[in-house]
Amino acid sequence: MRTNLPALLVLSLACTPVLGESMRCGAAIVDETASVATLLEKCGEPQSKDVRTEDVYAPNVTGGTRKIGTRTIERWIYQRSSSALPMAVTIVDGKVTRLERVS
Repeated sequence: MRTNLPALLVLSLACTPVLGESMRCGAAIVDETASVATLLEKCGEPQSKDVRTEDVYAPNVTGGTRKIGTRTIERWIYQRSSSALPMAVTIVDGKVTRLERVS
């Protein structure tokens, strides 16, 4: 039986789950599973913070929506070095939800 290795490689890559970003802070690595406390412990305070509050809505029985609360969204920017792209950390209601490189 002959195996088509390139096709198997492409198929295995297509089935691999996409992992979120991570960032290095000195010897530590932080990813989207880190708590805010861990992020601050390993990376320190960010160079900048943007904080905003958004209303949260849910459907109601008449087919419309109603406000059920608010959530706080923070975007912290870390400039790790002059040769690395800055990293943005999104925190929703005190939980790290996303890390991404920004230009």
